[in-house]
This record gives sequence, structure tokens and C-alpha cells, in this order.
Amino acid sequence: MTSALSIHATCLGLVVLNLIVRTWRTQVIFSGLGDRVSFTDVAIANLAGDTAAALTPLRIGGLPAQVAFFQRVGTRPQLALPTLLVESVLLYPVMAAFGAGLALSAGLEWLQLLKTAGTTAGRALQTILGVFVVGWLLVLIVKRAAPNRSREVGRSIRDGVALARGMRPGAALLTVPLTVLDVLTRVALLPVLAMNVPNTPPADVLALASFALLYGQVAMPTPGGAGLVEYGMLGGAAGDLGASASGITFWWRVYTVGLHMAALAPLLWWRLSSRAKGQRAAGRADPVIADAPRSDSPRDLARRDRMGSRNR
Repeated sequence: MTSALSIHATCLGLVVLNLIVRTWRTQVIFSGLGDRVSFTDVAIANLAGDTAAALTPLRIGGLPAQVAFFQRVGTRPQLALPTLLVESVLLYPVMAAFGAGLALSAGLEWLQLLKTAGTTAGRALQTILGVFVVGWLLVLIVKRAAPNRSREVGRSIRDGVALARGMRPGAALLTVPLTVLDVLTRVALLPVLAMNVPNTPPADVLALASFALLYGQVAMPTPGGAGLVEYGMLGGAAGDLGASASGITFWWRVYTVGLHMAALAPLLWWRLSSRAKGQRAAGRADPVIADAPRSDSPRDLARRDRMGSRNR
């Protein structure tokens, strides 16, 4: 039996490693497109994206939150969105291949597990599949109701594909092992939390269940799959976890969402306040020179007005 302390220390290490890997991957893509962004800014942007995604249906809030943060800290807006689109274009094929490999390895065993786990698991699976259908029907309705927005999203994806093709080959190739590590460190959380469960399902079956619960949230119309993921977990989607099911579900949420939210608030406050202080210091270090030619631009008019108010 592995101690609870070792299990939680391993999960915490996986969360930290995952954030480092994803941050490095985004930096690689920025660099491959000809720009450099600090590790700290990329890490905070990823935490902001994780938090917004967990709070919005179909995880649609993640990308806008990342773009908003990058613009707020001064990253060129014409590069922030394309970079994140390129990341998505490079990410999803690797994720799909990873999921296909798990399905080939443990798919039949997992389906058999769902059939034998009891009627609760069957009802949970039917409910989740039904919600998937409803979620995608809502997406189709939105696309019909806002065709211009849908075409804009389509153009953005095509732009991301074009930029990905123009990246330096070395940078594009480096994103592949980084994405594999990203998926591995996330998927491993559930098998690690279930280590002490008696008669626990095989690791590859738990990994497949973990993959489905993590990445299936993108098709769930509830924020971060809240309620549906828990229903599936407690209903046997990850096998019979016995009396430990509720505790494992709670800690799984903590490590997949809770820690990101908890870390975001202080880091975001620190980064934005430090940027504001830097802007104020830069303003004090850039006084208006009396003999310089006077400009009537809005910026210079506002600066002269501030200087005049100080002298009164």
C-alpha cells in the first residue's frame, strides 16, 4: 500500500510538471513564430486559460482569457492569438493519436468494465452521451444563429494552420514530445489517485477513462463538465472505486482544476500590479522637454495637461 502522502506528493508533482511542459511548449511556438515571451507570463496565461475553460461550457473561455492576459501585459495582439491558434493546431492531432492508442490498448476492456460495473454506470454513460448530443446540437444552433462568427472562427483556424506550416521545423517538431508529456501528466492523475483501491482496474483502463473524462469536457455544455464528470466517476466510468470513489473524485477535481484557480489569483495580481508600477516608473522617467517641438497628438496633449496640473 502506498501512503496517502506519497500519492498526493506525486499528484502535486504531476501538476507542476504539466504546467512547466505546457509553458515551455507555448514559448517554443512563440519563438518559432519570431517572438519571445517570458516563462512567467506564459505560465500565468495558461493558468488563466485553465480557469476560464473550467468555468465555461464547452471550455470556450480558455483561449479568450489567454489572449486577454497577453494583451494586458503588453504582448503584441497580432501575435498572441495566432500563436495560441498554432498551439491548438499542433496539439489536437497528438491528443487524438494518444487517445486512439489508449482506445486500441484498453477500449474493449473499458467497455466491458462499463457493462459489468452495474446499472449505475450504464445510466451514467447514457446520460453523458445524451448530454454530448445536446451540447453539439446547441453548437449547431449557435452556428446557424451567428454564421458570421462561425465563418470568423473558421478563418482563424485556417490562419493557424497556415502559420503552423510556416514555423521553423525544429520548433514544430519539439511541440510533439512536449504535448505527449502534457497529456501523460494529466492522464496519470486518476490512476495515481486510485492506486490504493482494492481490485482497481488495470492502469491502461484507468488511463483511458481518465483521458475520456479530461478531454471529453470540450463537448460538455456544463462549465468544465461539472456534475457530468462527477456523475460518471461515481457511476463507474473509471471502474468500481468502492467507498473511495467520492474522495478520488474530489481530489481529481482539486488537481485538475482547483490548484490552477488557487494559483492564478495571487500570480495575476502580482504580475498586473508589477506592470502598472513599471508603467508609472517609465512615465516619471520620460519628462516633457521644454524646448522640444510641441505636438498636438492626443497623447502629448494629455501629457501636457498632467504636467500643467502638477505645476498649479
